[in-house]
Amino acid sequence: MSFPQKKISVDEAIIKARTFCNYRDRCHKEVKDKLYGLGLWKNEVDQVMMQMMDEDLLNEERYARSFARGYFRTKRWGKIKIRYELQSKQIHSSLIQTALTEIDEDEYQQTIKHLIQKKLGLLKGEKSMSKKQKVVNYLMQKGYQFGDFKRELSEALNEKP
Repeated sequence: MSFPQKKISVDEAIIKARTFCNYRDRCHKEVKDKLYGLGLWKNEVDQVMMQMMDEDLLNEERYARSFARGYFRTKRWGKIKIRYELQSKQIHSSLIQTALTEIDEDEYQQTIKHLIQKKLGLLKGEKSMSKKQKVVNYLMQKGYQFGDFKRELSEALNEKP
């Protein structure tokens, strides 16, 4: 980790943190990492963090909900991968659980069906078992639990569930 040449003041750090937080929702860890990268000490970082929370620019629940919705809709990540990413950002488990409720179950199942069809379309001409294993690996890599897509995969492959 490299340290900046010149340490900035707390007031300058607050301005930079505002800009950083206004761009998109941020979690506490991202903002802390940014502030430490600017050369601030722990007590200064805490002061800036409190200021950001007082101004409602920093809100972990809002961040977690936004993250879950966004990554499900744009990258089509499953709940397991979203949970893992939020944990890596040090989001509290109760907030992660709340965030995952942002994902509509019907939309979740529709996304699974869409991903299965998309992957099967790319695997034309392959043996049935090979296709099935590749689709399972693909969906698990995207963060979907086997129990969530087992029935849909069997139907897509015309197997009995």
